[in-house]
Amino acid sequence: MAQTIKVSILGTEYPLRSNDEVLTRQLATDVDAELREMQAKLPSQSTTTLAVLGALNFAEQVSHAGQNERRELDRLAAEIESMSAALERTLEEK
Repeated sequence: MAQTIKVSILGTEYPLRSNDEVLTRQLATDVDAELREMQAKLPSQSTTTLAVLGALNFAEQVSHAGQNERRELDRLAAEIESMSAALERTLEEK
């Protein structure tokens, strides 16, 4: 069941509904750390700009993870196809 938890990101507290409190808190901690790192590098930027840049960084990470997953699935499919062909050849020889 969803519950409301409070997380802090860049010093602002946000009440969030969550079905997984531990995951939500960890994600909020990750977002806060990313934004604080960016804030240290770009101190003149607004919180909004930092949030947009952080969102783009996370989106890029998700995109790369998806691409890596697709490549791995393609590799596994090719390996399975190769093994299947080898098994068929073996069965035909008998």
